[in-house]
Amino acid sequence: MPHTGRTEDCRQGAELRKSFETHYQQQTHISPISLSHVPGFPYRFVNLSEKKDKALEASLIVKANDREIFSSHGKWLYPLFELEDFLAKNRYRTSELFLQDKIAGKAAAYLITRLGFVRVHIHLISQGALDVFSRHHVTASYDQVVPRIECKTEAIVRGDEDLDSVWQMLRRRAGRVDGLSLQIQNLTLNLDGKTILNQLQLQVGKGDHVFIRGANGTGKTTLLKAILGILPFNEGSIKVGDYFVGTAGWKRNRHLVGYVQQESTKNLFPVTAREVVEIGLSAQSLSRQEYEHRVDIAMRRTGCQHLGNASYHQLSGGEKQRVNLARCLCQQAKVLLLDEPTSYLDPEAKDELCALLNELWANEAPTVLIVSHDDRWIGKFTAPVYELKKGSICSSC
Repeated sequence: MPHTGRTEDCRQGAELRKSFETHYQQQTHISPISLSHVPGFPYRFVNLSEKKDKALEASLIVKANDREIFSSHGKWLYPLFELEDFLAKNRYRTSELFLQDKIAGKAAAYLITRLGFVRVHIHLISQGALDVFSRHHVTASYDQVVPRIECKTEAIVRGDEDLDSVWQMLRRRAGRVDGLSLQIQNLTLNLDGKTILNQLQLQVGKGDHVFIRGANGTGKTTLLKAILGILPFNEGSIKVGDYFVGTAGWKRNRHLVGYVQQESTKNLFPVTAREVVEIGLSAQSLSRQEYEHRVDIAMRRTGCQHLGNASYHQLSGGEKQRVNLARCLCQQAKVLLLDEPTSYLDPEAKDELCALLNELWANEAPTVLIVSHDDRWIGKFTAPVYELKKGSICSSC
């Protein structure tokens, strides 16, 4: 059984072994890799066949009825994300599969549990991972258990979070998100001689979700329109992904930002729900087949495909939000800006919108910035909440 807590011993041993190998080869002209053991030397050399076998050993294996159906030699948590992709394309019931992993800390335990596995064997497991498995009724056998696994990701995961929030966080750390970063530096914007935004700073990472709350008239909508490039600003910069707002590159890629505005005025212009979704493709050149496919997929994803021929202006508030989110998906926006999305929604529609946003975050994983003064609705989410006050953003004011 391997030992733990011997990092310094292993480092010194590796240095000693390297020195011995060099000396031995100089004296005998024979590579020490061919030796199975040197009497009196504290470290064992593997032979060539052993080295080859270890190189071929997978870090993650999944079996169905003792038949291997998936394996990966990847590092960190990437094999589990590869497995997620594999399972999405193949019809297996994970509750009937058996998973073997070399090392599992709390983060890996969360991913394995969320995939639906109920039987696993881990060669080296942390106590935190065992606790996660136990809490979710996963039967886990193991070769060795250690108090913790030294890893930055392991330190971030507490162990008492829900499965989806940890999964989303790990996806972002693995770069498996569609969202673009949003960086706002020293933004100042004046309207009619009045300073609305004053040296505002905001950083939103790829695939992150952020709420900004504030009383009416504090400049929340003004901030969103500045990000969209609709309102010019006096000082500072706004960068979406690799593009600064206002530059030629930004103008060519404005479709990367989707906007769901606040429903405040009743416009009776005759338009169907499907035609609203199609607005998302107005600036893109596509074949008719691709055009129809994008619209159909977007409407199915947001659950509004049955509303296609309905008059947009006769829809309920919740139905309009689904249609507008479909429009953003249709244009393949990487950043979503939502302006007071719960305005004119009843409690049931607010709950439905919450569920829909969580589903979109879990799958498409765009970067999302929501401005709202609906504190009760904001409280349903686990995303960071900032406040816009006196033209600036803070997390505790």
